[in-house]
Amino acid sequence: MNKALLGCFCLVLTLQVPAWPRQSSSAAAGSAQGGAVAAAQAPAAAAGSAHAASSVPALKAVQGLMKLDVVVTDAAGKPVTGLEAKDFTLLDNGEPGKIVSFQAFDGAQAKPDPPVELILILDAINLTSEHKAFAEQEVKRFLLRNGGHLVQPVSIYLLSNFSPLLEAPASSDGNALAAEMTQKKGLRSIGQSKTPTDFGYFGATPIMSAQNWKSVTALGTIVMGERRKPGNKLLVWVGDGWPAVASGGAFEWITELSTRLREARVHLSSVTAWPDNRDFDYRSYVRGMGSAKQVKTETVARSLTLPVLAAQSGGRVLGPDKDLVSLIDRCAEDASAFYTISFDPPRAEEPDEYHALELRADKPEFAVRTNSGYYNEPIYYDQPLPKIERVTVKQLEQEVETGKGVSDAEMARQFYGQELTERLSSARLLQWKARLPGAKSWAALVALADASAFLAPPAAEISAAPAPDVAAQRQMFSLVIHYLTEAIPRLPNFFATRTTVRYEEPPDKDEQTWKIPIGDWPLRMDSVSSATVLYRDGAEQVDPATMKGKKLKADERGLETTGAFGTILSRVIVDTAHGHLKWGRWEQGAGGAEAVFRYVIPKDSSQFYQVTLCCLTDMEGSRVFQSITGYHGEIAIDPATGSILRLTVEADLEPDLPLNRSDVMVEYGPVEIGGKTYICPLHSVSISRGRTLRRLQDWGEAFSTYGPFETMLNDVSFSDYHVFRSESRMLIGDNPAPEK
Repeated sequence: MNKALLGCFCLVLTLQVPAWPRQSSSAAAGSAQGGAVAAAQAPAAAAGSAHAASSVPALKAVQGLMKLDVVVTDAAGKPVTGLEAKDFTLLDNGEPGKIVSFQAFDGAQAKPDPPVELILILDAINLTSEHKAFAEQEVKRFLLRNGGHLVQPVSIYLLSNFSPLLEAPASSDGNALAAEMTQKKGLRSIGQSKTPTDFGYFGATPIMSAQNWKSVTALGTIVMGERRKPGNKLLVWVGDGWPAVASGGAFEWITELSTRLREARVHLSSVTAWPDNRDFDYRSYVRGMGSAKQVKTETVARSLTLPVLAAQSGGRVLGPDKDLVSLIDRCAEDASAFYTISFDPPRAEEPDEYHALELRADKPEFAVRTNSGYYNEPIYYDQPLPKIERVTVKQLEQEVETGKGVSDAEMARQFYGQELTERLSSARLLQWKARLPGAKSWAALVALADASAFLAPPAAEISAAPAPDVAAQRQMFSLVIHYLTEAIPRLPNFFATRTTVRYEEPPDKDEQTWKIPIGDWPLRMDSVSSATVLYRDGAEQVDPATMKGKKLKADERGLETTGAFGTILSRVIVDTAHGHLKWGRWEQGAGGAEAVFRYVIPKDSSQFYQVTLCCLTDMEGSRVFQSITGYHGEIAIDPATGSILRLTVEADLEPDLPLNRSDVMVEYGPVEIGGKTYICPLHSVSISRGRTLRRLQDWGEAFSTYGPFETMLNDVSFSDYHVFRSESRMLIGDNPAPEK
């Protein structure tokens, strides 16, 4: 317990997952690991516990899962500015969609931060020596205009059949970039030189020609690097790109390139000085494909070509024109004025479910250019719970009574497949322990009871006594305030043993189904750990030297709760002055009647209640989600003394956040410390449910993307309370030191 006010309630989910071979295209795959910390503590302490997350910027605003950069031009091809969200209509597979967020950039008053990056790719893989020399000359002419002063940052990639991909990092100094192109100095190698058979999950069968493989791999490697940078990017490929060669596995390349281009906010364009010798019109293949089974191999191959990918990404396909500088300028025009919107896709049933996008402006003469579609995934949303048997406390007690002769493992499986419809009290739970066949069924029953900690109790435990009048309610709460301001600050320094039982969802190890989220898995006990908690001078500390049991590694998920000794009490009580507090009910507790109040703290009054999720995907460098949120819960008190006996805190999280549950319950009771009795924490339950990450690898680049939502639960008990003292004694008989 702590007389200091709670600065924030912070949930930090840290995920670091290893890479593994990929088995599907855009769908998240594999099993994830990570770590989490849930803490109720002061701001400085919270920042310290989230040190892994503090070095990267946090996302505070709610945005849609899909982000699009949009260019609008008039009949003359000039950019249109001044539009608002209401001026656009979004169609997703022909159905109206909702624009979640909207930003407008006009290149003058409203400029993007960071500025739009122009990426030039000089393709020496698919150009002849003569054409390559001409293209390089034109790129240098573009860089050296205006004394080498570039309007926007430009980066250059040089592709070659005989050397790794080379990059000149983004710069606004055209002279320096031109010099690097000439001298090949300052260019760094990215990617690795591999053969087509080395690429990840496609196995040992060649999937395409070496020429196409090098081209597509170079594009993929560049996109993955840009994916980690925030902001809009314009990628201009100087040349026609690669030929359309039918090959196995190309559909997975299409879904990957389409998805990663969209995530990276890269708009691909093709500019060329030479006529296209392809025997098909790329515009016939801009509409995406539903699945690999629905299209011909020839269609797949043509859909993988540069102009098709460019048009699908919202870029341009320009040429032939010997004035390549003017073509590059036309592509760069998209950086001056554009709009950025976000939206949430509908739920998908299968991986790589193609959705056609159409964005219309309010005037028919306006042309709108953006991504033409996307591949939807079930992983974007939390999945519904599987069919679990819902039981009452009485029905569960009957199962325990009639379960004699059932094995420990079998009873545990039975409990894990159930869900309570009402709260199972800690007192009744302990009464059942001796009736169970073993440790497995006990662990499962604890998880079942903890999951019910935020529900109302059975009707038999709710008193029919009338609610006290307003004056009596105020008197009760005045006792609560007195308890917090007088009794808690007088607590002695003490220490207690904190035992934490961690429950997590078991990983799905079925390689045929892990690419498709199948819903929430029942919780299983993961580990048991203990540590000594010190309460000294009003502050709560954990002694790291006393920690026993499994310790979370950097690549493991976990949930850690602190702040049960008073900080959470103080914050909630203070916030109720700015929220809504009302009578709830009388309950029959272990020590007699308990008065239960309900409270609601709206978001605008919850200045200190903050949820933080680490980590998000590495798209745009957005590794941390952070948001102030409202919350609600119940306070059960002793009506005679004002002692708080049970407190629940449930976060009111907005829809579509990467975190959709962050709840804590703490139970308090009498504890003897140094010959006196105090009300201290006895038991707490923490539950969180948030998005995990999947660690993937494509084109030699490891990256993270969306994973399924998973639940973590901590059952924490406090015991062995003792006074914390320091002692000194005088030793008799020592010889004094001689005087100098």
